[in-house]
Amino acid sequence: NAPASLLDAVLSNLFDAVVVVDCETGSFLGANQEVLELLGYTSQELQGLHPEDIHPHEIPRLHEFLREVRRNGRWLSGQLACRRKCGDLVPAEIRATFAVQDGREIIIIVIRDRRIDQLADLGRSIRKIAHDLRNTLATAQLLSDSLTRHGDHRVKRSAETITRAVERAVQMSRQALGSGRAGAPAPHHERFLLIDVVEEVGNSLGIGTESSALQCSESAASSILDADFDQIYRILLNLFRNALDAGAQTLRLDCERSQETLRITIADDGPGLPRKTIDELFGEKTGAGRPGHSGLGLMISRELAQNHGGDLGLVQTGPDGTSFELSLPVKAPTKSNEGRGA
Repeated sequence: NAPASLLDAVLSNLFDAVVVVDCETGSFLGANQEVLELLGYTSQELQGLHPEDIHPHEIPRLHEFLREVRRNGRWLSGQLACRRKCGDLVPAEIRATFAVQDGREIIIIVIRDRRIDQLADLGRSIRKIAHDLRNTLATAQLLSDSLTRHGDHRVKRSAETITRAVERAVQMSRQALGSGRAGAPAPHHERFLLIDVVEEVGNSLGIGTESSALQCSESAASSILDADFDQIYRILLNLFRNALDAGAQTLRLDCERSQETLRITIADDGPGLPRKTIDELFGEKTGAGRPGHSGLGLMISRELAQNHGGDLGLVQTGPDGTSFELSLPVKAPTKSNEGRGA
Protein backbone atom coordinates (compact mmCIF):
# COMPACT_ATOMS: atom_id res chain seq x y z
CA ASN A 1 0.00 0.00 0.00
CA ALA A 2 2.13 2.86 -1.34
CA PRO A 3 1.52 6.41 -0.08
CA ALA A 4 1.33 9.16 -2.69
CA SER A 5 4.61 10.69 -1.50
CA LEU A 6 6.47 7.43 -2.10
CA LEU A 7 4.97 7.06 -5.56
CA ASP A 8 5.96 10.63 -6.45
CA ALA A 9 9.50 9.86 -5.32
CA VAL A 10 9.59 6.77 -7.54
CA LEU A 11 8.39 8.77 -10.56
CA SER A 12 10.92 11.55 -10.08
CA ASN A 13 14.00 9.44 -9.28
CA LEU A 14 13.92 6.58 -11.78
CA PHE A 15 16.03 7.11 -14.89
CA ASP A 16 13.74 5.00 -17.08
CA ALA A 17 10.33 6.17 -18.26
CA VAL A 18 7.64 5.40 -15.65
CA VAL A 19 3.86 5.72 -15.99
CA VAL A 20 1.05 4.91 -13.52
CA VAL A 21 -2.31 3.45 -14.61
CA ASP A 22 -5.56 3.62 -12.62
CA CYS A 23 -6.97 0.06 -12.65
CA GLU A 24 -10.57 1.26 -12.21
CA THR A 25 -10.69 3.81 -15.04
CA GLY A 26 -7.88 2.39 -17.14
CA SER A 27 -6.42 5.87 -17.63
CA PHE A 28 -2.98 7.26 -16.85
CA LEU A 29 -2.65 8.81 -13.39
CA GLY A 30 0.86 10.16 -13.69
CA ALA A 31 4.17 9.93 -15.48
CA ASN A 32 7.71 11.17 -15.11
CA GLN A 33 9.50 13.52 -17.48
CA GLU A 34 11.20 10.61 -19.26
CA VAL A 35 7.82 9.28 -20.43
CA LEU A 36 6.82 12.69 -21.78
CA GLU A 37 10.09 12.96 -23.73
CA LEU A 38 9.82 9.38 -25.01
CA LEU A 39 6.21 9.64 -26.21
CA GLY A 40 6.12 13.32 -27.14
CA TYR A 41 3.09 14.26 -25.02
CA THR A 42 2.61 16.93 -22.38
CA SER A 43 1.56 15.78 -18.91
CA GLN A 44 -1.94 17.20 -19.49
CA GLU A 45 -2.30 15.33 -22.79
CA LEU A 46 -1.11 12.06 -21.29
CA GLN A 47 -3.57 12.18 -18.37
CA GLY A 48 -6.45 12.01 -20.84
CA LEU A 49 -5.11 8.86 -22.49
CA HIS A 50 -5.20 5.11 -21.82
CA PRO A 51 -2.56 2.41 -22.39
CA GLU A 52 -4.48 1.38 -25.51
CA ASP A 53 -3.71 4.81 -27.02
CA ILE A 54 0.02 4.11 -27.07
CA HIS A 55 -0.34 0.41 -27.95
CA PRO A 56 -3.21 0.48 -30.50
CA HIS A 57 -1.49 -2.06 -32.75
CA GLU A 58 -1.31 -4.85 -30.13
CA ILE A 59 -4.27 -4.33 -27.77
CA PRO A 60 -4.97 -8.06 -27.09
CA ARG A 61 -1.36 -8.58 -25.94
CA LEU A 62 -1.55 -5.42 -23.84
CA HIS A 63 -4.76 -6.51 -22.09
CA GLU A 64 -3.38 -9.97 -21.37
CA PHE A 65 -0.18 -8.46 -19.97
CA LEU A 66 -2.08 -6.08 -17.66
CA ARG A 67 -4.40 -8.88 -16.45
CA GLU A 68 -1.35 -11.01 -15.65
CA VAL A 69 0.19 -8.15 -13.67
CA ARG A 70 -2.99 -7.74 -11.58
CA ARG A 71 -3.22 -11.48 -10.95
CA ASN A 72 0.39 -11.90 -9.88
CA GLY A 73 0.99 -8.54 -8.22
CA ARG A 74 4.71 -8.58 -8.91
CA TRP A 75 7.10 -7.28 -11.53
CA LEU A 76 6.48 -8.85 -14.94
CA SER A 77 8.29 -8.11 -18.19
CA GLY A 78 7.16 -8.02 -21.80
CA GLN A 79 8.06 -6.66 -25.22
CA LEU A 80 5.57 -4.05 -26.45
CA ALA A 81 6.13 -1.24 -28.94
CA CYS A 82 4.92 2.23 -27.91
CA ARG A 83 3.38 4.64 -30.39
CA ARG A 84 4.59 8.22 -30.00
CA LYS A 85 2.33 11.23 -30.52
CA CYS A 86 3.85 11.73 -33.98
CA GLY A 87 2.90 8.16 -34.95
CA ASP A 88 6.36 6.58 -34.80
CA LEU A 89 6.70 3.23 -33.06
CA VAL A 90 9.36 2.79 -30.38
CA PRO A 91 10.45 -0.79 -29.54
CA ALA A 92 10.31 -1.12 -25.77
CA GLU A 93 10.76 -3.52 -22.89
CA ILE A 94 7.88 -3.14 -20.42
CA ARG A 95 8.11 -4.03 -16.72
CA ALA A 96 5.05 -3.62 -14.54
CA THR A 97 3.82 -4.31 -11.01
CA PHE A 98 0.52 -4.03 -9.14
CA ALA A 99 0.19 -1.73 -6.12
CA VAL A 100 -2.38 0.06 -3.98
CA GLN A 101 -2.09 3.80 -3.44
CA ASP A 102 -4.34 5.27 -0.73
CA GLY A 103 -6.91 2.53 -1.39
CA ARG A 104 -6.73 2.90 -5.18
CA GLU A 105 -5.50 -0.04 -7.26
CA ILE A 106 -2.78 1.01 -9.69
CA ILE A 107 -0.26 -0.51 -12.07
CA ILE A 108 3.23 0.99 -12.22
CA ILE A 109 4.81 0.52 -15.64
CA VAL A 110 8.50 1.05 -16.41
CA ILE A 111 9.27 1.54 -20.12
CA ARG A 112 12.80 0.88 -21.36
CA ASP A 113 13.58 2.20 -24.83
CA ARG A 114 15.14 -0.71 -26.72
CA ARG A 115 16.50 1.64 -29.39
CA ILE A 116 19.44 2.24 -27.04
CA ASP A 117 20.39 -1.44 -27.33
CA GLN A 118 19.79 -1.37 -31.08
CA LEU A 119 22.08 1.65 -31.46
CA ALA A 120 24.76 -0.12 -29.44
CA ASP A 121 24.45 -3.18 -31.70
CA LEU A 122 24.61 -0.91 -34.75
CA GLY A 123 27.76 0.74 -33.44
CA ARG A 124 29.41 -2.65 -32.96
CA SER A 125 28.37 -3.68 -36.47
CA ILE A 126 29.80 -0.49 -37.96
CA ARG A 127 33.12 -1.09 -36.27
CA LYS A 128 33.27 -4.70 -37.50
CA ILE A 129 32.46 -3.65 -41.07
CA ALA A 130 34.95 -0.79 -40.90
CA HIS A 131 37.66 -3.16 -39.68
CA ASP A 132 37.17 -5.62 -42.54
CA LEU A 133 36.72 -2.83 -45.07
CA ARG A 134 39.95 -1.17 -44.00
CA ASN A 135 41.86 -4.40 -44.59
CA THR A 136 40.29 -4.81 -48.05
CA LEU A 137 41.04 -1.20 -48.96
CA ALA A 138 44.67 -1.62 -47.89
CA THR A 139 45.10 -4.18 -50.67
CA ALA A 140 43.42 -1.88 -53.20
CA GLN A 141 45.67 0.95 -52.06
CA LEU A 142 48.82 -1.07 -52.73
CA LEU A 143 47.64 -1.95 -56.24
CA SER A 144 46.58 1.61 -57.10
CA ASP A 145 49.90 2.97 -55.80
CA SER A 146 51.78 0.63 -58.12
CA LEU A 147 49.69 1.80 -61.09
CA THR A 148 50.67 5.43 -60.48
CA ARG A 149 54.17 4.44 -61.66
CA HIS A 150 52.87 3.10 -64.97
CA GLY A 151 54.44 4.53 -68.13
CA ASP A 152 51.12 5.31 -69.86
CA HIS A 153 49.98 8.76 -68.71
CA ARG A 154 46.30 7.79 -69.06
CA VAL A 155 46.74 4.80 -66.78
CA LYS A 156 48.76 6.94 -64.38
CA ARG A 157 46.08 9.65 -64.26
CA SER A 158 43.32 7.11 -63.63
CA ALA A 159 45.43 5.42 -60.96
CA GLU A 160 45.92 8.73 -59.15
CA THR A 161 42.15 9.23 -59.06
CA ILE A 162 41.66 5.68 -57.76
CA THR A 163 44.37 6.18 -55.14
CA ARG A 164 42.73 9.33 -53.76
CA ALA A 165 39.31 7.62 -53.72
CA VAL A 166 40.75 4.67 -51.80
CA GLU A 167 42.53 7.03 -49.39
CA ARG A 168 39.20 8.72 -48.63
CA ALA A 169 37.54 5.36 -48.00
CA VAL A 170 40.40 4.25 -45.74
CA GLN A 171 40.16 7.48 -43.76
CA MET A 172 36.38 7.11 -43.29
CA SER A 173 36.89 3.51 -42.18
CA ARG A 174 39.46 4.62 -39.60
CA GLN A 175 37.07 7.24 -38.26
CA ALA A 176 34.25 4.71 -37.98
CA LEU A 177 36.54 2.15 -36.37
CA GLY A 178 37.79 4.66 -33.84
CA SER A 179 34.46 6.15 -32.83
CA GLY A 180 31.89 3.48 -33.71
CA ARG A 181 30.10 5.86 -36.05
CA ALA A 182 30.52 7.21 -39.55
CA GLY A 183 29.94 10.90 -38.89
CA ALA A 184 32.09 13.56 -40.52
CA PRO A 185 34.94 15.10 -38.52
CA ALA A 186 35.47 18.84 -38.32
CA PRO A 187 36.52 20.19 -41.73
CA HIS A 188 40.22 20.47 -42.49
CA HIS A 189 40.27 23.82 -44.27
CA GLU A 190 42.53 24.46 -47.22
CA ARG A 191 42.36 26.76 -50.23
CA PHE A 192 41.73 25.19 -53.63
CA LEU A 193 40.04 25.92 -56.94
CA LEU A 194 36.50 24.64 -57.33
CA ILE A 195 37.42 23.37 -60.79
CA ASP A 196 40.01 21.02 -59.23
CA VAL A 197 37.48 19.15 -57.12
CA VAL A 198 34.92 19.21 -59.96
CA GLU A 199 37.46 17.60 -62.31
CA GLU A 200 38.28 14.91 -59.77
CA VAL A 201 34.61 14.08 -59.25
CA GLY A 202 34.06 14.05 -63.00
CA ASN A 203 37.01 11.71 -63.55
CA SER A 204 35.65 9.38 -60.86
CA LEU A 205 32.36 9.19 -62.78
CA GLY A 206 33.93 9.06 -66.23
CA ILE A 207 32.84 12.57 -67.28
CA GLY A 208 35.83 14.90 -67.26
CA THR A 209 35.42 18.64 -67.72
CA GLU A 210 36.75 18.28 -71.27
CA SER A 211 33.47 16.54 -72.20
CA SER A 212 30.18 18.35 -72.82
CA ALA A 213 28.53 16.39 -70.00
CA LEU A 214 30.20 18.52 -67.31
CA GLN A 215 30.18 22.29 -67.77
CA CYS A 216 31.49 25.06 -65.52
CA SER A 217 30.73 28.74 -65.93
CA GLU A 218 33.64 31.18 -65.89
CA SER A 219 32.77 32.18 -62.33
CA ALA A 220 32.73 28.54 -61.21
CA ALA A 221 36.00 27.70 -62.95
CA SER A 222 37.81 30.59 -61.26
CA SER A 223 36.25 30.28 -57.78
CA ILE A 224 38.55 29.56 -54.86
CA LEU A 225 37.15 27.65 -51.89
CA ASP A 226 38.34 27.67 -48.30
CA ALA A 227 36.98 24.30 -47.24
CA ASP A 228 37.67 20.60 -46.73
CA PHE A 229 38.58 19.23 -50.18
CA ASP A 230 37.47 15.66 -49.43
CA GLN A 231 34.14 16.69 -47.91
CA ILE A 232 33.31 18.96 -50.86
CA TYR A 233 34.28 16.06 -53.13
CA ARG A 234 31.75 13.83 -51.34
CA ILE A 235 28.99 16.45 -51.65
CA LEU A 236 29.51 16.91 -55.38
CA LEU A 237 29.95 13.18 -55.97
CA ASN A 238 26.53 12.48 -54.44
CA LEU A 239 24.84 15.25 -56.45
CA PHE A 240 26.50 14.32 -59.74
CA ARG A 241 25.84 10.60 -59.34
CA ASN A 242 22.18 11.13 -58.43
CA ALA A 243 21.67 13.30 -61.52
CA LEU A 244 23.37 10.85 -63.88
CA ASP A 245 21.53 7.85 -62.42
CA ALA A 246 18.24 9.71 -62.96
CA GLY A 247 19.01 10.15 -66.65
CA ALA A 248 20.67 13.56 -66.86
CA GLN A 249 22.98 14.09 -69.83
CA THR A 250 24.52 17.39 -68.77
CA LEU A 251 25.63 18.92 -65.47
CA ARG A 252 26.39 22.64 -65.15
CA LEU A 253 27.95 24.57 -62.26
CA ASP A 254 27.60 28.30 -61.66
CA CYS A 255 28.89 30.43 -58.78
CA GLU A 256 27.80 33.63 -57.13
CA ARG A 257 29.94 35.22 -54.43
CA SER A 258 28.85 37.78 -51.87
CA GLN A 259 30.96 39.29 -49.12
CA GLU A 260 30.19 36.40 -46.76
CA THR A 261 28.86 33.49 -48.83
CA LEU A 262 29.80 31.51 -51.91
CA ARG A 263 26.75 29.99 -53.61
CA ILE A 264 27.37 27.11 -56.00
CA THR A 265 24.47 26.04 -58.21
CA ILE A 266 24.53 22.50 -59.58
CA ALA A 267 21.97 22.08 -62.37
CA ASP A 268 21.12 19.08 -64.53
CA ASP A 269 18.86 18.41 -67.51
CA GLY A 270 17.28 15.28 -66.07
CA PRO A 271 13.55 14.48 -65.80
CA GLY A 272 13.12 16.13 -62.40
CA LEU A 273 12.39 14.68 -58.98
CA PRO A 274 9.20 12.72 -58.23
CA ARG A 275 6.79 14.95 -56.34
CA LYS A 276 6.39 12.43 -53.51
CA THR A 277 10.12 12.58 -52.69
CA ILE A 278 10.49 16.36 -52.42
CA ASP A 279 9.18 16.75 -48.86
CA GLU A 280 11.56 14.06 -47.53
CA LEU A 281 14.41 14.86 -49.90
CA PHE A 282 17.08 15.17 -47.22
CA GLY A 283 15.73 12.37 -45.02
CA GLU A 284 17.03 8.82 -44.68
CA LYS A 285 14.43 7.11 -46.86
CA THR A 286 14.72 9.11 -50.06
CA GLY A 287 15.96 6.84 -52.85
CA ALA A 288 16.03 3.78 -50.62
CA GLY A 289 14.68 0.76 -52.40
CA ARG A 290 16.34 1.56 -55.74
CA PRO A 291 19.07 -0.96 -56.60
CA GLY A 292 22.43 0.33 -55.42
CA HIS A 293 20.94 3.23 -53.45
CA SER A 294 20.84 3.53 -49.66
CA GLY A 295 18.81 6.75 -49.69
CA LEU A 296 21.43 8.53 -47.56
CA GLY A 297 23.36 10.54 -50.15
CA LEU A 298 21.53 13.87 -49.95
CA MET A 299 21.22 13.66 -46.17
CA ILE A 300 24.98 13.11 -45.87
CA SER A 301 25.69 15.91 -48.36
CA ARG A 302 23.62 18.41 -46.40
CA GLU A 303 25.33 17.38 -43.14
CA LEU A 304 28.73 17.91 -44.76
CA ALA A 305 27.66 21.36 -46.00
CA GLN A 306 26.34 22.28 -42.55
CA ASN A 307 29.59 20.92 -41.11
CA HIS A 308 31.23 23.86 -42.91
CA GLY A 309 28.71 26.39 -41.60
CA GLY A 310 26.87 26.32 -44.93
CA ASP A 311 23.89 24.43 -46.32
CA LEU A 312 22.57 22.44 -49.26
CA GLY A 313 19.07 22.99 -50.63
CA LEU A 314 16.82 22.30 -53.58
CA VAL A 315 16.36 25.34 -55.85
CA GLN A 316 13.89 23.91 -58.36
CA THR A 317 12.91 20.69 -60.09
CA GLY A 318 10.76 19.92 -63.10
CA PRO A 319 10.69 18.13 -66.46
CA ASP A 320 13.56 20.32 -67.71
CA GLY A 321 15.90 19.44 -64.87
CA THR A 322 16.82 19.95 -61.23
CA SER A 323 19.00 22.51 -59.47
CA PHE A 324 20.63 22.39 -56.05
CA GLU A 325 22.45 25.20 -54.27
CA LEU A 326 25.48 24.58 -52.09
CA SER A 327 26.27 27.57 -49.89
CA LEU A 328 29.61 27.90 -48.10
CA PRO A 329 31.15 30.67 -45.99
CA VAL A 330 33.71 32.67 -47.96
CA LYS A 331 36.05 32.69 -44.98
CA ALA A 332 36.73 29.59 -42.93
CA PRO A 333 35.93 29.82 -39.21
CA THR A 334 39.50 28.73 -38.45
CA LYS A 335 42.85 29.71 -39.91
CA SER A 336 43.21 28.33 -43.44
CA ASN A 337 46.07 26.21 -44.63
CA GLU A 338 47.47 26.60 -48.10
CA GLY A 339 46.32 23.54 -50.00
CA ARG A 340 46.13 21.98 -53.39
CA GLY A 341 45.22 23.89 -56.51
CA ALA A 342 45.52 27.45 -55.22
